[in-house]
Amino acid sequence: MARPHTDHQATAEQLLEAAEQLIRERGPVTPTITDIANACGMSQSNVYRFFPNKEALFEASIERWFKPFNEMMEEVVESDLPPREKLYQFFARRFAEKRRRYEEDYDYFMACMALGEEHKDVIMSYVDLADHYMATILAEAISDGEFPGMTIDGLMSPVNLMLAPYCDPSLIPHYTSANMDNLRIAINTLFNGLSAQCADAPEASGTPLKLAS
Repeated sequence: MARPHTDHQATAEQLLEAAEQLIRERGPVTPTITDIANACGMSQSNVYRFFPNKEALFEASIERWFKPFNEMMEEVVESDLPPREKLYQFFARRFAEKRRRYEEDYDYFMACMALGEEHKDVIMSYVDLADHYMATILAEAISDGEFPGMTIDGLMSPVNLMLAPYCDPSLIPHYTSANMDNLRIAINTLFNGLSAQCADAPEASGTPLKLAS
């Protein structure tokens, strides 16, 4: 009895594969239902059995792109690693996968970045999820005595600013020095620096926090 459901999933995956291949071939242009139907040798009405419209298919494509990253974040957050190592792995594992995709097919990677800019409303839900997971790790760090006197909201901004090259895939072409060694340095700088100087944090002194460019 499970076979029809499995076949449905297999066909949906075939359609998503076709959409991906069309982007690889044509660049940052969202494929139409007609394009995808023709690529799969089926009618448009058959495609609509799996996706009610082009937007639904594109959203499924975005979900497919982000799925491995979401799984990585969940695994790290649920691990027994100390918060400092969790934060490192949180960025390191996702960055390694983004770098792999970038190096494997530069044109396709950049086409995906361009399409992401056109559909920011969908992308932001995944960005918000990543922020939620990161906040969970930072909350654990605060609970363990790190960053005394600071709040999660106060930490999110400097962490995002310092580690942007490791989380924003559009920055990968511009930060060739972004590597695992430098990520480790950045994480240690955040933990050691902010914990040691919390008394001089902006909330306490009003002095802007200066970050290296």
